[in-house]
Amino acid sequence: MELSHRMICQEFLMALVCYEMFCGHLSSEMKYLFEMHLKQCPSCHYKILAFQQMLQDPLIVPNFG
Repeated sequence: MELSHRMICQEFLMALVCYEMFCGHLSSEMKYLFEMHLKQCPSCHYKILAFQQMLQDPLIVPNFG
C-alpha cells in the first residue's frame, strides 16, 4: 500500500509542477531544473507530453483552475 501511495504522490507532484510551468509560475531556476530532469527521465518526459496534449482539449482547459 505504501508504494501505491508514493506513486500517487509522485503523480500529483508531477501534475502540480506541470501546471505551475504551464501558468508561468516557476522561477527560472526551477524551470531549468525541471527541464534538465525531463531530458534525463523518459517517464517524466512522456508525462509532460501527455499533460500538454491534455491542455489542448478545449473541454479541459476552461476547468483547469
